[in-house]
Amino acid sequence: MMRGLKRWSGQAQAHTAGRRGLTGPRRRWTTVAALAVAAALLALMGGAATAWAQADPIKIGVLHDGSGPLRTYGQQQVRGLKLGIEYATGGTFAVLGRPIQLIIEDDASDPQRAVQAVRKLLELDRVDIVQGTSSSGAALAVIPEIERHRKIFVVDPAAADSITGANFSRYVFRTGRNVSQDALTGAAYLVSQGRRRFMNLAPDYAFGHDSAAAWSRVIIQNGGEMIGDIFAPQDTRDFTPYLQRLLAARPDGVVVTWAGAGAVTLFQQIAEMGLYERMVVFTGIGDMAALRAMGTESGGLVGVLTYYYELPNNPINDWLVRRHFEEYGEPPDLFTAGGMAAGIAIVEAIRKAGTTDAEALIRVMEGMSFDGPKGRYTFRPEDHQALQPLYVARLEIKPGYDYPVPVLVQEFAPEETAPPIMVPNR
Repeated sequence: MMRGLKRWSGQAQAHTAGRRGLTGPRRRWTTVAALAVAAALLALMGGAATAWAQADPIKIGVLHDGSGPLRTYGQQQVRGLKLGIEYATGGTFAVLGRPIQLIIEDDASDPQRAVQAVRKLLELDRVDIVQGTSSSGAALAVIPEIERHRKIFVVDPAAADSITGANFSRYVFRTGRNVSQDALTGAAYLVSQGRRRFMNLAPDYAFGHDSAAAWSRVIIQNGGEMIGDIFAPQDTRDFTPYLQRLLAARPDGVVVTWAGAGAVTLFQQIAEMGLYERMVVFTGIGDMAALRAMGTESGGLVGVLTYYYELPNNPINDWLVRRHFEEYGEPPDLFTAGGMAAGIAIVEAIRKAGTTDAEALIRVMEGMSFDGPKGRYTFRPEDHQALQPLYVARLEIKPGYDYPVPVLVQEFAPEETAPPIMVPNR
């Protein structure tokens, strides 16, 4: 641009001098004037760029598990969030003329650490919006701080029903699915297979208890019977005693709900102890690390699935898969799509509201629909839970893959898996 302006300036000087025959001091004054015009133009353009660069950033505080039992989910969440913001802003990472800044804190899926982290984000970093996190326990722990500071909290991937149910806050919106949506997706399939007596195996914390309650409720509503629940500590490394209890009860099927590193050991031991031959094992299909751990013995297993990169057929998912390969050298994983949906929702809400003010954002986000990597998402006004597509898939052994591949059995539309509204007094 500087070279172009110099050429333009020189041409203008030569033309003026040649036409008027200017020489000596008058020609020098003309040269000075032309240079002054060029300098003024550069100053205007530079000033505009500087003003944009110096605009107050929109700060998004990110809670994620970077070092705890759900750290792989935390990585997927953050990768997806960044790509979602990139997609929604057309690559500028800015909205309303302001750059977007992410401030990322590791909560290690520990509720106390999550509270400390969110206080730092809200009080020291003065973020405009909070997004996170992997652990339902951590997400629930920070809601009182979110309310006290009156900031929007966009939840993904934490899935406990109580986040948008018993612990509902008008400041909380969830782009991730909840466990009732999982249950509604899978229960009808389970009962339709002619099995009636079921049990739950789940982690002993908020996510596991909410999941067991949701599955029990929906299975009973579909004509099945729940004969018991087994809860194991979240840090369990040997599931043998819990699986022995399950075998002794002899249910027709078991709904396995698990999240985190322990899933690898759990599904290895399920295969080793022969549960696949003795009962229907139905689960939420996990990320690719969990699929690898399940091994070839899990071929034929059917489960509910929130996302697998080969299932959605739409341009946004195509973009996500391509950019994820470019950026990270591998396909997006289970919760990458959720992170992306959160990023898109945040940008769309700010753009529509014209501000980061929480009250204005609430007015925009209640009932807001947006397109994401799985298709159409809508924040239900009553509880701020995003209705979204979900899948039942069958695991198949395919050449070229080092894990059993989820193959679509049925896609459920958002309204088909709309969970009950569980907000108290609303």
